[in-house]
Amino acid sequence: MTPGHPIRVDAGGWGATFGQDRRGHLRQLGLGPDGHEAEPTAPLQLYPDAHPCWGDSDPLRQAALRITHHDGTLTTRLRVQGAETSRCDGGEHIKILCRDELFSLEVTHNFRTNPSTGVLAQWIEITNDEPGPVTLFDYDSISPLLLVTDSATITQFGGSGWADEWRWSTQPLHPGNLTLSSLGGVQPHLQRAPFLLVEPDTGPSSRDAIGLSVGWGSNTRFDLDVRPRPDPGSARELRLRAGANPYAAEYVLDPGERFVTPEVAWTWARGGRHEVTERFHRWVRADVLRDPERLRPIVVNNWEATAMDFDESKLVELIGSTGRLGADLFLLDDGWFAPNHPRDDDTKGLGDWDPDPAKLPNGFGPLTAAAHEAGIRFGTWVEPEMVNPDSDLFAAHPDWVVRDRRETRQHRQQLVLDPLRAEVRDFEVGVFDRVLGPNPGIDYLKWDANRPVTEAGSPALPPERQSNFWVDHVHATWQVMDDLVRNHPDVELMLCASGGGRVDHASLRRFHEVWPSDNTDPVARVRMQWAFSHFLPASTMASHVTRWGGRPLEFACAVALSGRFGFDLDLAGLDEQEWAICARAVQLARRTAPLVQLGEVEHLVSPVEGEDRSRAAIAYHGRDGGPSVVFAYQLDDPVGPAPAIRIAGLDATARYRVTTTDLRHEGSGPTTSSGADLCSEGFEWPLRDACTALIWELTPAGT
Repeated sequence: MTPGHPIRVDAGGWGATFGQDRRGHLRQLGLGPDGHEAEPTAPLQLYPDAHPCWGDSDPLRQAALRITHHDGTLTTRLRVQGAETSRCDGGEHIKILCRDELFSLEVTHNFRTNPSTGVLAQWIEITNDEPGPVTLFDYDSISPLLLVTDSATITQFGGSGWADEWRWSTQPLHPGNLTLSSLGGVQPHLQRAPFLLVEPDTGPSSRDAIGLSVGWGSNTRFDLDVRPRPDPGSARELRLRAGANPYAAEYVLDPGERFVTPEVAWTWARGGRHEVTERFHRWVRADVLRDPERLRPIVVNNWEATAMDFDESKLVELIGSTGRLGADLFLLDDGWFAPNHPRDDDTKGLGDWDPDPAKLPNGFGPLTAAAHEAGIRFGTWVEPEMVNPDSDLFAAHPDWVVRDRRETRQHRQQLVLDPLRAEVRDFEVGVFDRVLGPNPGIDYLKWDANRPVTEAGSPALPPERQSNFWVDHVHATWQVMDDLVRNHPDVELMLCASGGGRVDHASLRRFHEVWPSDNTDPVARVRMQWAFSHFLPASTMASHVTRWGGRPLEFACAVALSGRFGFDLDLAGLDEQEWAICARAVQLARRTAPLVQLGEVEHLVSPVEGEDRSRAAIAYHGRDGGPSVVFAYQLDDPVGPAPAIRIAGLDATARYRVTTTDLRHEGSGPTTSSGADLCSEGFEWPLRDACTALIWELTPAGT
């Protein structure tokens, strides 16, 4: 790469162009839908920095990269050394290599394209070849500069903590600096999911939308620095930085070591939010998800039925009910372990991963046998990263917990094990061997984590490296996850962290699905799942029917059917009418799961925007045409005039057989309608009462 010879990143319908000015400084020449085709029209030194460094850019803006060098120098000035391009998985891996003009410190900008999806993965790598350690204080993965109008908005997905995940929040993007960050290490996404939507111009002539996802199993940050330009009425400059949250997490990098920032996946779509969603779903299926074409099972979880109060006979009864209902898998949740510190509540037993003989005197054998006899699969729950002080594990290894020199605070009566210690990682990997090895009938695991990191510290790090803990903890935990996948490749895995923690695309690479929230009130879940589905396909979104909120059972079933369907009910306690509702829902799931889990989503009526948020409608279409399914929900009493449900994703030239289902009753006989009418006129809104739902199955006539 030499001055005057730009390098282009074609991400599939959009991209970026970079150039090197006469000083060797990396400049951003273009960005956006035509950004990969930009041609310089001015001297390159007039173009914005591609990745601002402290001491080499605007001193009034925060830098994307801030380093203290081995001799105490605070400034970094990078100069381009060259560029490399290689083929990878249908796209390109582009590297732009830079080096400090004074120190032996290298920074490589990485871009991995996948034009078939339109999503660009981007990160940087920092290599220290200086004589001594350097300290990284800011290490953003991306830092593009773009222009926005005064109508620009952002949408973040944050809540107030447990049971309030995925709260949709749209706000104007005003001049100034806005930081969106999360903390907690293990459960940061209970505060803020690592996803962001930016609409740089919401005027009538623009539908541009930018979607971003930070792949990091810990604290993340988005930083949006908006500055007006000198001419009145002109667009504003937005410096958008994203990556790991370096708050209290500066990283000391020793000579010869390399630091890799989290992968940020992002896209810029002219077709608005819908196109952002289409691209992310294609990308997740192509580059992220394990077994993306495999249908996820209908799961029955025992937690709401029994909590930790169960025995073998009760579980065998629930397993039998699961089979009779027609579900696929019975999941035994928390409470099955700890022979010496019985896990009868959450105060004890974590760490002692042997069955409690009082509850399971014969271990898992009778349960897996009962599942086999019922024609279903069996799974269970583990929390391998945590320990209760009241446990054999803690009595034997009190030094295995994350801690600094202060007294450790308990959270939910538990502590975090320290995976930076090799013996702890070996123990955590051994948990799965211990549970799965003697029990080949277990082929599904729910991995949970119910506590944030508080007194961060580890004896595996020297005193002057303790702040490295926050980054090293992620990599050590991923190593355990990778060992689980390697040792037990056929086991299906759900990732949970006290509900909706750890919903990020990097951690998801090890799992099949995630638990978006412990809040299963179907009214709340409609809004959560609406937000979730803008970035992740429904196959990753476990959604169970429960009694939370006291809603009608048929409504709860209809909401769960728009995700990876399952139950968390006492099936043995259902009356005849309730059983019939659940059985109809299972039959409907059999027909619609291929569309919901593998199809393309269309968001029709929003429950999170506008004056009337009492309604929601969402559709799923077969990726190659064919059938579709539409879900309509009346969440609260109506506020305004009822909207029509117009479905753009249908074939306007086809005729459709329409089957309407209200789960309170058997489905009605089919009618027919033209695709053109369903696209232009749609369905009249059919619901009046709060907590009601209708489901339409649309099948092209003749199929």
